[in-house]
Amino acid sequence: MKEIVRKIENSVHGFLKTGNIRSVLVAVSGGADSVALLCACARIATRYSIHVEAVNCNFHLRGTESDRDSSFTADLCRRLGIRLHQLEYDVNAYLKGHPGISTEMACRELRYSDFFRIAKERDLDRIAVAHNSDDDIETMLLNMLRGSGTRGLRGMDVDNGRLIRPLLCVSRADIEAYLEAIRQDYITDSSNLTSDYRRNYIRRDVLPLLESRWPGARKTLNKTLSIIKEESGIIEDFYNRELARLCPDKETMLIYSEGVNTGIILRFIEPYGGNSDIANGIRKCLDKEFKERTWQLSERYEAVLERDRLIIFDNEKDEEDPKFLWTKIEINPETIANVKNNRGQDIAFLPYGESEYVIRRPAIGDRIAPLGMRGTRLVSDIISDAKLDRKTKSRIRVLVRKSDSEIIWISGLKRSRHDLIRLDSESCFKLESVN
Repeated sequence: MKEIVRKIENSVHGFLKTGNIRSVLVAVSGGADSVALLCACARIATRYSIHVEAVNCNFHLRGTESDRDSSFTADLCRRLGIRLHQLEYDVNAYLKGHPGISTEMACRELRYSDFFRIAKERDLDRIAVAHNSDDDIETMLLNMLRGSGTRGLRGMDVDNGRLIRPLLCVSRADIEAYLEAIRQDYITDSSNLTSDYRRNYIRRDVLPLLESRWPGARKTLNKTLSIIKEESGIIEDFYNRELARLCPDKETMLIYSEGVNTGIILRFIEPYGGNSDIANGIRKCLDKEFKERTWQLSERYEAVLERDRLIIFDNEKDEEDPKFLWTKIEINPETIANVKNNRGQDIAFLPYGESEYVIRRPAIGDRIAPLGMRGTRLVSDIISDAKLDRKTKSRIRVLVRKSDSEIIWISGLKRSRHDLIRLDSESCFKLESVN
């Protein structure tokens, strides 16, 4: 029994030492894994000057059982002399405000948001969660069934800079043996005794079935996981190089370039909420006749397929109005040269100042009398002919004369033949976009 105690506690201490972690917030549910992690941290804390705090979540989803688990955790922390942060949630209220997500995902979002907050407020190095090697196998199998790539198949990260999993190389059987050795009881969550949830089904039905046919299946799967974790680093390096080649900026991918595949697309869209299903859908579109398409990645971000590129559209950022700068300048030979060279229409030179005009978004039916042409044209046609991407279109504005609503300038595209500057004037105004 002493051997299993040394094995677990030396493993946890070695992990903390390697990461130079001096303070930790341990997430404790009252179950075997988290109780073992908390006890191991508490037992090595005094020996190695490690500061330990704990956090417990009561989601009120299992009636009196939820309260029982929180009370158990509070008693345990009191006995160990560890500060406990107890959190309570109304998950059903959260689900009403976030339609489309599962109860499991809601609980995850709620607890991790507060975990990160507490760790920051208390200046703690890491948040420790008690996933073990069996959990890692379950995660790999779940991700495999979702159609995941190598990043999903490699299972969980041991340390991602915020979260640590000191027991990820420890089996559930060893954890239970450790608790027996130190004579520490724990709570069994009744929901873990059913096969209602996908992870529980793999845990209680699939893995025992594999073990019955292939004894030692867990050990073999753990070995496979270790290999995948090592090889995934090489794969990620390759994808990072490809992204650097294909993406002129973080929000644009040259999507029809040679070598674009589902994996690269996934890594491009994932930071914005994209997943493998969306990446696969985008990849399939590349083999069809071009048509502008949009994929919703999250509440904030969209991926838009436009001509030769895939663009991330930020609905919050791109709703901000562009800013314009008015400057009064002297009319001299240099000014006249600048006016003649302003082919791109990024700047408008005007006889009157800001008080005579209004800047707004283009409206249906807007027309402009283009400089150098007879008659008028629809502003929408000019914008369409420019073949702009969606981001650029969203930032187009028109300058309108207040006195008669005449459109004088389409920012960056076209100048009206009205309100031209007079060369015999002493000064004029320069209008330009500054963002």
